[in-house]
Amino acid sequence: MEEKSEHLALSERKKQTDNEDQQDMQDTSATQNLVDSTDHFSWEEQGCLCSFVPKRYMVTFLAMFGFFNAYALRVNLSVAMVAMVNNVTKFGHSLETEDVAEFNWDTKLQGLVLGSFFFGYITTQIPGGFLASKYGGKSLFGGGILLASILTMLTPVATRRSVSWLIALRILEGIAQGVIYSSNHAVMSRWAPVLERSKMVALSTSGAFIGTLFTMPVSGILVKMYGWPAVFYFF
Repeated sequence: MEEKSEHLALSERKKQTDNEDQQDMQDTSATQNLVDSTDHFSWEEQGCLCSFVPKRYMVTFLAMFGFFNAYALRVNLSVAMVAMVNNVTKFGHSLETEDVAEFNWDTKLQGLVLGSFFFGYITTQIPGGFLASKYGGKSLFGGGILLASILTMLTPVATRRSVSWLIALRILEGIAQGVIYSSNHAVMSRWAPVLERSKMVALSTSGAFIGTLFTMPVSGILVKMYGWPAVFYFF
């Protein structure tokens, strides 16, 4: 009798073990299918023509373009200020003309104007991470660059009003741009697979260096052709 009971118990235990193994195999298969569908998810599944580019790479490219714009807005004043505070000599058709500097700022005031951006920039570095986790990195990233762009277009008006207005505007622009790095990391933590995360973050932030490299010479050309305000309307 005892042997029969023991045999029944062993049979039940074996049956339960087989059921658990089968369930584990089903869970593993479902998880693998989910990973595969996520890794190979592309714009084609959303009706986009860019079917050959995975969606996560499109997000990375857009982030890179955002950093490009952000750094173009940041460094354009460095070039424009040369024409704002120095006499500019122009040559054309055998004529030489000299434009008198519009602003008489000493080097100390110039440094204050250029550095005022970072007074605001430093204040939103840590809060930007909390805001990105609460409201989403995508909205914060785009909103910061949009606000900085609007403030940049107002730079000529604020500058001609008073230098205090310019400093206040640059501080606000720094506050707006202070959230872009933390919000970009929030976006990449959702879109980038673990094995591609470092590559995608590096690609997205490379837009900062490309934007700086592009803006410096182009700003000089714009100043020469159209005057220093054109820099803030173009970028």
